Order: sequence, then C-alpha cells, then structure tokens
Amino acid sequence: MKSRIVLALISLLPLLFGFITNHLATTVWFYTFPSGWYWFMGIFFLLLWFVAGWASAKWVNSSKEALIYLNAVAGLVLILILYQEFIMGRYWWGWLGASTQFYYMTLAHIPNRLFRIIPVATIRFSYICIVAFCIQLLASFLGRKIGERS
Repeated sequence: MKSRIVLALISLLPLLFGFITNHLATTVWFYTFPSGWYWFMGIFFLLLWFVAGWASAKWVNSSKEALIYLNAVAGLVLILILYQEFIMGRYWWGWLGASTQFYYMTLAHIPNRLFRIIPVATIRFSYICIVAFCIQLLASFLGRKIGERS
C-alpha cells in the first residue's frame, strides 16, 4: 500500500518542476534565461521517470498497475488540457488553469522541437502535451521493463 502511495506522489513531481521552472523564468532569469535549461529539465525529468518506472518493479507486482499509478495524474492533466482547449476554447483562470500548463512545462520543449520539423502554421499546446504524455509513458514503461529484468 505504501509503495502505491509513493508512486502516486511521484506522479505529482512534474507539477513541482513546472512551478519551479515558472518561478525561475519569471523572477530569477527574467531576461537572461539559460538556453539549455529546458533541454536539461526535459532530459532530467525523463531520466527521473525512467528511474521511477525501474523502481516500480520492486514496489508493485503488476506492470499495468505501476504504469497507471505513475501516469494517472499525467493522463488526467492531459484530459483537462484537451477539455480547456477544444471544448472551452480557453484556459481556466487562476491556479487550476496554470497548473495544467505547468505540469507539462518540463517536457514541452522536446515535443516542441520535434514539431518544428513539420512545416505547419501553428502548433497547439495540446498537441505538444499529447506527445509529452507519450514520451513520459514510454520512459516509465522502459524503466519498468528494465527493472523487471534486473
């Protein structure tokens, strides 16, 4: 039971990283934001998610259960982002609207760079979040599979 709670708490880490990144971007590095920061945060986060997937092999017996606990919050946030963009046509005001955007802030740079290869006029944030969710799910899945083998 404790391990499931730990996995659920780990799934909230991207929100914390997003708030930290937003704070640094708007206060500390307002005009001199380091160019490699988003790459560093994205790769660090994917490594952290890989390690969480690897550790879940020792904590939870079922792969499906581990992936659900690690990625349920990400899936819920993705559904909220899709709802806000496609049904409401705007983001919510206040912390709830900001939190849904901050959750994927650490991974948003990687899909954004991937989308620059495709020549389209605009890229919606929801598309970036869908790709970020898939990358996050893949990192935890690969970590889980390697954890099961070791």
